[in-house]
Amino acid sequence: MGAIFHLRHYGQATGLDRHDYAQWVLPLQGELQFELEGRGGRLDLLQGAFVAAGEAHDQVARGPNGFVIVDCGPGVLDDLTHEHLSRQRWLHLPLGLRQQLAQVQVTGSVPQLLPQLLRLFAPAGSGARLQGLCALLQAAPGQAWPVARMAAFAGVSGSRLHAVFQREFGLSPHAWLSASRLRWAKHALLTSAAPISDIALAAGYSEQSALTRALRRETGLTPTAWRRGESPS
Repeated sequence: MGAIFHLRHYGQATGLDRHDYAQWVLPLQGELQFELEGRGGRLDLLQGAFVAAGEAHDQVARGPNGFVIVDCGPGVLDDLTHEHLSRQRWLHLPLGLRQQLAQVQVTGSVPQLLPQLLRLFAPAGSGARLQGLCALLQAAPGQAWPVARMAAFAGVSGSRLHAVFQREFGLSPHAWLSASRLRWAKHALLTSAAPISDIALAAGYSEQSALTRALRRETGLTPTAWRRGESPS
């Protein structure tokens, strides 16, 4: 199911609930009395919670309130991260994340919070932290992504980042980024009428010819031919 985001409001307790997926509970407004596996806590604008898969929980709120709920299906969190968050449970929310949540309260639109959550709370070098990095790379392929920036997000050194990428994907960080950029460009060529040169720059290529070379290597087609749906000769 991947990660699914909800905006939710709470009232009186509805009884213990449990589900087979993990869940983040992030406050937007008000307070929430939260019971998790028999342990009570209180959520407010400074503190959220992580509910591990299968854990019994209940909540009750009085007055206006609002929360972002992030449901994480199988494969979103690796075992190391799930266990780490299960022990941590109560999430002390840094200023940057609180500012993102404040924007949700204003606009009613939920941004892509998962990469930020994984960067802040998943263990350094974990598969989940790497998934968060990859989500950012896919969302903004045209940005500069030197190894030092990717390594800082993953919480490891540059050399360790190569080892982690090889462990998870069998690719170097550069090879994964190149594949992600080409995937983004191929999709944009088929779904957008934007000039090819603009697509190339947005995907992170220095110029249109660089995209052409990458696409030819993989498909045997030029960007124009790919856009037309032609078959390689």
